[in-house]
Amino acid sequence: MRSFIGALRIVLVYFVFSLCWILFSDALLEYFVQDVARLTTIQTYKGIFFIFVTSLLLFLLIKSNIFAIYKVQKKLQENEQRLKFVIQGANLGYWDWDYVNNKHVVNDKWLEFLGLSRMDIQDKVSDWSELIHPEDKMVTQRAIQKAIFDFLPYVIEFRMKHKDGHWVWIEGSGAVVEKDEITNKPLRLAGTHKNISFRKKANEKITFLALNDALTKLPNRIFLKTKLEEFLEEAIKNKMSLAFLFLDLDYFKNINDVYGHSVGDKVIQDVALRFKNVLNDSDFIARVGGDEFVILTSDSLHVEELCKDLAHSIEKPFDVGNEKISLGVSVGIALFPHDGDNFEALFKNADTAMYAAKNSGKNRYKFYTQDMSDVIFKSTKMDNEMKRAIENDEFTLHYQPQIDLKTGAIVGVEALVRWLDPIKGLIPPNDFIPRAEANRLMIPMGEIIFKKALVQMKEWSASGLFDGKMAINISGVQIEEEDFVTLFESILQEVGVDARKIELEVTESAIMKDAKSSQVTLLKLRNLGFSVSIDDFGTGYSSLSYLKQLPINKLKIDRAFIKDLPYDNDDIAISKVIIALAKNLELQVLAEGVETEEQRIFLLENGCDTAQGYLFAKPMNADSFAQFAKKK
Repeated sequence: MRSFIGALRIVLVYFVFSLCWILFSDALLEYFVQDVARLTTIQTYKGIFFIFVTSLLLFLLIKSNIFAIYKVQKKLQENEQRLKFVIQGANLGYWDWDYVNNKHVVNDKWLEFLGLSRMDIQDKVSDWSELIHPEDKMVTQRAIQKAIFDFLPYVIEFRMKHKDGHWVWIEGSGAVVEKDEITNKPLRLAGTHKNISFRKKANEKITFLALNDALTKLPNRIFLKTKLEEFLEEAIKNKMSLAFLFLDLDYFKNINDVYGHSVGDKVIQDVALRFKNVLNDSDFIARVGGDEFVILTSDSLHVEELCKDLAHSIEKPFDVGNEKISLGVSVGIALFPHDGDNFEALFKNADTAMYAAKNSGKNRYKFYTQDMSDVIFKSTKMDNEMKRAIENDEFTLHYQPQIDLKTGAIVGVEALVRWLDPIKGLIPPNDFIPRAEANRLMIPMGEIIFKKALVQMKEWSASGLFDGKMAINISGVQIEEEDFVTLFESILQEVGVDARKIELEVTESAIMKDAKSSQVTLLKLRNLGFSVSIDDFGTGYSSLSYLKQLPINKLKIDRAFIKDLPYDNDDIAISKVIIALAKNLELQVLAEGVETEEQRIFLLENGCDTAQGYLFAKPMNADSFAQFAKKK
């Protein structure tokens, strides 16, 4: 249109100039020149002049337009070059489709994405449309049709086949760039292609990591939750049951502690592989924690067989360094819909059943029952109540005298903790001590008990009421603490009591849990001046070789071996052996739970040094003990 106007302008100028020259030049000459011959000559020169002037005029007009066209062309070339650099810089493939003639042109980058050369394609649209992935053809066709009929540009993602056979992810854009001004039909489409395979792989990796465990490549808890919803929909639709298995490896912590986490990770990978090999194709397994797995199976009728197969799969020892380590697995089972109809309920109840299996001996499976949750509820409630009791100073001490069997004198007193609940009243230790050890509340509680016992001992010593030893129980969980000895030493200095007045009692099982470490800790306590006794002796699994190395002063015979004396032959034999062992090791020996005169006489006759029990006195508060001591 612009070129048409330019041409018309030149013609109009030429027309006007020519018309004016023809109309006015001859009349002007005839007015001034009367000689015909001379007029003819001048008209000849006038014609030549006209040709010269019009030629010059045409030259100037044409030059002006050509220069304008040149400037436009140069601008177009610059823009084209700039666009080319942009496309190259953006690593874009460019295509141009002559819609009328159905010809297709692409740049080198477009070819490079697909590993093609110019010889591999012609200019037909089918040369590229046939390379599109079958699953993506519908997407591309719809986008192009929308561009053709609605003149809407598009940006889509699809796959195209590389020359070597693999699929390349393309981000394609396109639009109608030229259309017929009269019919409004598209004449030409153009657009770009961008290779986004790397981005797609990165996104796939991110998605995989978001839904799967990086170590085992198994689905994680997020994926599990989504998968469970699918299982539940299928189960509801087909009126089927579903089994939710929660698995936790037994003794795995020992591998991490002894061999390190890198070795532990290798074992977890091996375990995951063994578990997967047991499952059917329809089963689903996920790793939801360090050594925790979850399995979903619709075959709930054979879930017990599956549990046995899972346990059997890890019976073969794992290679750990130069050693072979055996593991077990505890499995909790929750069934849909009986034990829950959603992820949280099934997960929680299967987890509860797993802990029940672990607490009942490990390496076994348990189906969830309501009483399991009741036990946990009660335990949780007690945990909270004990925390409150520690904050409110509800723990108090009772004292039971320890009597010299030969003289009948009070030579010691054992401090026994009681829980004085403001609502329930006095709660005996058997009702809360095991739970306090399980949740490690025994650590702050033990500190309170120790300090209160020292304060009472200092008061009795200052008044001259009692000058024996105060026996204080310490728990295995306290001994495990690194700062245990330092803490007791600081409390001893704070209260100001002679450590030689204090006897620390620790159970045989607590010592033997880690005999070497216990030996070091007990030696530190002995070096501070404390006496050390082994409580409940005979009920654990002491090694005599360790027993003679332990820095202890006394053995306490458990009441289980005293209650049927002197009539039960087994109890007689065991009691005599313990007393003889103590004497040979130059240790004192004390009998617990003495309730009859016959028991006292038997113990005395067989060399037992001291005793405590209801025969002499029940545990009592500080005031009652003071009255008892005065009578002695």
